[in-house]
Amino acid sequence: MNASATFTSVEQCLTWLEQQHPEHDIELGLGRISQVAKQLLGDRPIAKQVITVAGTNGKGSTVAFLGAILEASGLTYGALTSPHFVRFNERICFNGEMVTDADLCASFERVNQARIEAAATPVELTYFEFNTLVAFDLMQHKQPDVALLEVGLGGRLDAVNVIDADIAIVTSIALDHMDWLGSDLEVIGREKAGIFRAGKVAIFGQIDGPMSVGDHAQKVGSRWYQNGQHFLQDEQLWKGESGNLTVPKVSLPAMNVAAVVQAIKLLPFPISDTAIQTGLAEARLAGRYQELNWQGKQVILDVAHNPHAAANLCRSLAQEKGAIHGVFAMLSDKDYDAVIKTMSEQLEHWFLAPSVGPRGLDLSDLTSSLQQSGVAEDHYHACGSIVEALQQALAYAQPTDKILVFGSFQTVGEVLAYFEQQQQG
Repeated sequence: MNASATFTSVEQCLTWLEQQHPEHDIELGLGRISQVAKQLLGDRPIAKQVITVAGTNGKGSTVAFLGAILEASGLTYGALTSPHFVRFNERICFNGEMVTDADLCASFERVNQARIEAAATPVELTYFEFNTLVAFDLMQHKQPDVALLEVGLGGRLDAVNVIDADIAIVTSIALDHMDWLGSDLEVIGREKAGIFRAGKVAIFGQIDGPMSVGDHAQKVGSRWYQNGQHFLQDEQLWKGESGNLTVPKVSLPAMNVAAVVQAIKLLPFPISDTAIQTGLAEARLAGRYQELNWQGKQVILDVAHNPHAAANLCRSLAQEKGAIHGVFAMLSDKDYDAVIKTMSEQLEHWFLAPSVGPRGLDLSDLTSSLQQSGVAEDHYHACGSIVEALQQALAYAQPTDKILVFGSFQTVGEVLAYFEQQQQG
């Protein structure tokens, strides 16, 4: 990773990057990325306003709601999210459109050159740090009205946090990534609140979350807004300091709608209530309670990969009619026992698959966990892959049933890639 390079395809970019630093490797800290960001970006902002979103669950849907409202308002935005489902380009979007291959290749070259020039010895960047700098570089070149930045892990030491947010949102706090963030909700909350800045807006979307989030906002001198105190949503009525707003029922999980509206109300742009309502109603996000019709069967895709997300998913599934069958695979560093226990009452049958890669979870662990949760042997099927599990579920399900694909981004991504491949013939 110590020489400049020329890239002609995204595949070449990613092969080169993964040879330098595998995608799954995690090295939290802002020292490396700060050096390169200074060289790459200088003093020019990446957008007129920056909204950074952290939290255990709900980050992706929050970004989706914000983007849809901005677009309905006629404003421009760039969004950084992760991970991707099918192609890397999904991670960086401008007004809902994935960045082009040509723009990605050019940005890879600029970021690589900057990390070579940033210090006497070229700075070694992780996969996510490089990805984040590519997003910053492209946003700076395009200068959108708003940059929407989704934190990858934690907050305080995440690469995204090298940029000061004008509005920082913490969606929710639950136990996840405990090896990195701690096993206590107060500690995790403090880590995620590390995206707050003095004099800037800090929003917490969880009503009953740990006090450490608000304590940190007060400590650094942020403009603090707490769901249930400074704003709230009562059924379809949002109430805040700027007045009331009727909000529509939404297709995405609604847990962070109140925080999204509060953030929009605090942006220095003229955004009408109609634009807010339109954006909320039209927001869509792959893999978050995404409903599809495939081979005459109803399929729901959801990346739920921790107990908190599984509980939210169960609440949505409770509104569905008919039997629900699960296509399921998870990563080994997640609390799969708790997820299975949470979901066991909602699913009629399970179609299990191993997950691949260094964090993969094999079938024996999944079947053992199901048995411990009281799922009978005739209510689950062990399959060799996610695609095989999906195919078996499609063959098993009745037309009135639903098939839920869930457990990780990788699980949903494999199914989306399979659907895309089948549609292309």
